[in-house]
Amino acid sequence: MITSDKYRFTLQWNTATAEKVQVGDFLENLGNKKSEIIVLAVAEYILAHPDSLPPGKSPQLIIKPSYTREQLEVLVKTIIEEKLSGTQFIARENAGSGGDITAIEADIDEMLNNLDMFEK
Repeated sequence: MITSDKYRFTLQWNTATAEKVQVGDFLENLGNKKSEIIVLAVAEYILAHPDSLPPGKSPQLIIKPSYTREQLEVLVKTIIEEKLSGTQFIARENAGSGGDITAIEADIDEMLNNLDMFEK
């Protein structure tokens, strides 16, 4: 709301994520200086997202994930490969006693390549 010489807003959000708690705690510790950081943060957002203010229209909130899909896939594959590294070692030992390491590695590759089943 705008008054004669200033803006006045009330903000509130839940504590559903660590990010929201962190921001809430940060703002709470600022005491009466919250407005300065809010103005700086929103001004920086507007500079970074000039398309968020289309002329003659309501502002648009542009939310970009921290990671791209490709970065997440690499991260998930790396974690799975690290977790399976002990299993692969056991599989390699079994390959010497008649097990087929190529088939085991192919199964693991197929599993990693099928991560797209978790898409929205």
